This record gives sequence, structure tokens and C-alpha cells, in this order.
Amino acid sequence: MSIILHSYKHDRSALEVSGEETDIFLNDILTAELVLLPVGEMRMACLLSPQGRILHDMLIFRVRTNCYWIEVASNQISDLKKRITIYRLRKAITIDILENWHSSHLYHQDGSAFSATQISQIKDELNNNQLVFEDSRRHELGLHVIYKEHKFSLQNQSWEDADLEKWESIRIANMVPSGEIDMIPNRTLMLEANLDLFQAVNFQKGCYIGQEVTARTKYRGLVKKKIVPISSIEPLHKDTPIFQDDKEVGSCHSSVKLGDGHYLALATLRLDALKSNINKQIEFVSKTQSVKLELPSWYESYALNDKSS
Repeated sequence: MSIILHSYKHDRSALEVSGEETDIFLNDILTAELVLLPVGEMRMACLLSPQGRILHDMLIFRVRTNCYWIEVASNQISDLKKRITIYRLRKAITIDILENWHSSHLYHQDGSAFSATQISQIKDELNNNQLVFEDSRRHELGLHVIYKEHKFSLQNQSWEDADLEKWESIRIANMVPSGEIDMIPNRTLMLEANLDLFQAVNFQKGCYIGQEVTARTKYRGLVKKKIVPISSIEPLHKDTPIFQDDKEVGSCHSSVKLGDGHYLALATLRLDALKSNINKQIEFVSKTQSVKLELPSWYESYALNDKSS
């Protein structure tokens, strides 16, 4: 059986949004379907500009029928609260920054999914102030433990503490973007970041801020670039340029160094360059070293038939 790892998230904060109209209110401004989200489940969602550009990405946990906790990077929390408050108008909704917010990841070392029995056992081992949510983006990302306490101790000695970079390597390998390092505020589009693959946007629900641009991007095939995983023996830091046939075709975002010495990163690449690489026509290069495209196996068959492309 795979080892269960535990990693603390760093620099994360959360809002509590509550009140009788909360589900409809959030559903009307954010990209994900939240009215139908059951208590005890989570979704990734985004707040967009009217032009359909990502302003904030977030993780939304429905903790009670009329109460949601919204987790973002700590440096985004004040701006997110301000923007959401603007749209509240006279609705009977309260929006507060949660004090003593903490969150962490529980995940299998090999990326395998948790069984219902395992999740039930984990919930039994936590106290009433610690909540567990399955990550709805990809099962490889495991579980989120969220809580308002100063310290979290490992009750189960079979869980092993691990540096967050281990979880980050799983996230990047599965093409899941996160935060400003991967999605440039007020510039990146939902489909450029592949967020339609991770339940972060719903094309069947009603209108939300930026909905028209997002729908047009999908149905008219207006995407010109994509965020995908790449690897190289050379460091792949933020903004490292990627070349193809001596032309710059993209740049790197978040990255980690793997145990074998290679670097794994998410990068935004031009779609024409991406497809030519998939077809093994032209390779990618970073400075003087070759760069390998690392599409996850679950995405490979989808890559060349993406209707939004």
C-alpha cells in the first residue's frame, strides 16, 4: 500500500462567506457551479474580470448549507474580500477573513486515489475543528485538511511529513495551475490554464462575471496557448523562456527540482508549437538544453482533439 504523505500549505488564508443567499450570490459571480455543490465537498473556482481574464483563483469548501470557506494565497485575501464585497450590494451575506487559518495536504506518495474507507478512517482520527475534503481537480492531489488552530499534529503515525515540493511535483505533473505564479492576474484566460478540465468552470450554469468571453473562447476555438508540464536537466525558473526552432514560444511558471536532478515546471506554450512537438516535428529548448513535454497520460489522447483549440 502506498505511503500517505502530509504537507503543510504555506502562506494561505481564507474568507468565510455566509448567509441565506450565499450559494446563489457566489454562483452568480464565480466560474464554478456552487449551488449544487454538496456540503463537505470542494471546488476550484475563479473570479474573472468582465473581459474574462482571471483575477483570482481559489479553492471553495462548502462547510455548511449557507457557509463557504474560500482559500487563496495570503497576499490575495484582502483584494478578494474587497472585490466580493462590491458585488454583495444589499444581500444578507457576511464576508469575513478567518483568523488562525491553516490547511494542509494528505496524499499518496504514488498519486493513487483514497478509498472511501480510508477517507472515513482519516475523518475519525481528526478532531471536530479539522475538516477533510477530497480535491475535486484530480484524485492524485489527495485530500485537504482545513482547520482554525495554531498547530496540527499527526495523530496517525503512518502518515509521513513531507516538504510541500513533493505535493507540488504531483500538482505540476498533472497540469494543475495554482495562483499568480501560474496565472498572470488580469491576463490569463480560463481555457489557457485548462481550468475546464478541473471543474473550475461550468458551461451549463447561468451567467457569471466574464462568462460571455469564456464561452466564446471555448465554442469558437480562440485559445492560442496552453499551460502544460515540461522538464529539463537545466533549471526551469519563473519566466525562463522556451524556444522552438530558434523562436521563443513560451515561458515557465511554477517549478520543482525532482529527486533525479531534473526540473519539472508548468509553462505557457503557443498552441501551434505545442502541437508540432506532440507530432514530434520540432523540439523545445531552454537556453542550451533540450526540454521535454510531460503531458500526463490522462491528457495525451485529449491534447490533439481539444475543441477549444
